[in-house]
Amino acid sequence: MARVMLRLTTQCNSACTHCTVADVEAHEARDARQALGEIVEARKRGCDELVIMRGEPTLRPELAKLAQAARRIGYRLVQIQTNGRLLCYPDYLDRLVRAGVDFFEVSLFGARASTHDAISADEGAFDQTVAGLRLLAARPQLGHLVTIAVLAANLDELVAMVELVAELGLARVQLNFTRPVRVDGRWRTEVLARLDDAGPAIRAALRRARALGLAASTEAVPLCQLDPEDRAAAETARDFVDVQVVDLHRRHASFADHHRQVRPHAPQCAECALAQVCPTTWAAYQELFGTNELRALNSADGFL
Repeated sequence: MARVMLRLTTQCNSACTHCTVADVEAHEARDARQALGEIVEARKRGCDELVIMRGEPTLRPELAKLAQAARRIGYRLVQIQTNGRLLCYPDYLDRLVRAGVDFFEVSLFGARASTHDAISADEGAFDQTVAGLRLLAARPQLGHLVTIAVLAANLDELVAMVELVAELGLARVQLNFTRPVRVDGRWRTEVLARLDDAGPAIRAALRRARALGLAASTEAVPLCQLDPEDRAAAETARDFVDVQVVDLHRRHASFADHHRQVRPHAPQCAECALAQVCPTTWAAYQELFGTNELRALNSADGFL
């Protein structure tokens, strides 16, 4: 099994200030013909899983046709990363499902409309996203993952967001420590949470997820910021060995090497017994804020 992650566009119907594709170099979006060509070529390279990345793929009118084509040539999974807003329209969601999209990764930014909409910079985004999540929950044959961007503005709602996911009838959640983004020569540090502030909130949210029976994971959260019970669900570079990336500005035949470049070990990680399986955190974060929030663990601090 191999996965290709394909970006069609950086355009979006939200304007999140933390947007992690805001610093993607300016390139024209792929047209439908180019996108289909990339899907075909990746299949020839042995990929049988297709992930269409953010920006917002549901804005592309050819999305259903691309999914249908991918299924026709042998992809066993077609996943989209989305803010979920257009999934609130049942006919549209049904069209994607009929075409072959069978996994939806949906972003959630707050447990309240005021928080989510402020982060999305668009009033009404929360109601649309939650409505879309409800429709996904009503289709248990579909795979899903609700991703929660960990930000300064929503730390006090992480537990409530996990509870909302459970209340909606969904089963999988991931807490993502947000990558610093540099746009127009300036780092957008004001939206970022600090690790030592985020750690307690993340741990509390993961504990609540366990109590509610949710499958929970993390992205870019160092193992030293997690309870032992949650460390095994943190992603590692090994998870990306069979992942190919076809972005608008770069390609990776295997994302594992790039993963380690953008998530380097800090000096103290040399003394950590779990360094080889730790996702660490973003290189840009370490450059901006230093590495004092990363702490070496000993063998007694391992996975449960």
